Amino acid sequence: MRNIILEKIANVVLPIMLLASLWLLLRGHNYPGGGFIAGIIASTGFIFYAIVFGSRRVKRFIRITTIQLMGLGLLVVFFTAILPFFFQKQLLTGLWPEFQTSLFSYLIPGTPVVFDIGVFLVVIGMILTIIFSIMEELKWN
Repeated sequence: MRNIILEKIANVVLPIMLLASLWLLLRGHNYPGGGFIAGIIASTGFIFYAIVFGSRRVKRFIRITTIQLMGLGLLVVFFTAILPFFFQKQLLTGLWPEFQTSLFSYLIPGTPVVFDIGVFLVVIGMILTIIFSIMEELKWN
């Protein structure tokens, strides 16, 4: 049974939760937050949306499967973990751009931020995979 009020609330809450998770993600390497908690917040928004509209609609919104989302996140984490090795540094060492002369150099993040983005994607993919499988088992689509 449709609930118009709950649908309107879900349409407002999801963008707010995604913006909050993006804010937590981008400030996480200097302050409390980071990829893990940002992924949990974003997943919670998607779960609420899936409860109201069904998991198929969330899957269409994300556009890639949750397994692909986890794989992309793991690839990003792996890349940022081994990247310092190619600069004769220990694995998982934070790297930042050396040049600070142009305006665009401030737009290039260091590897800790990119690592957090990978964790963010893995957490969203894992939580949504679990929730979607439970919803499919309960036939909540």
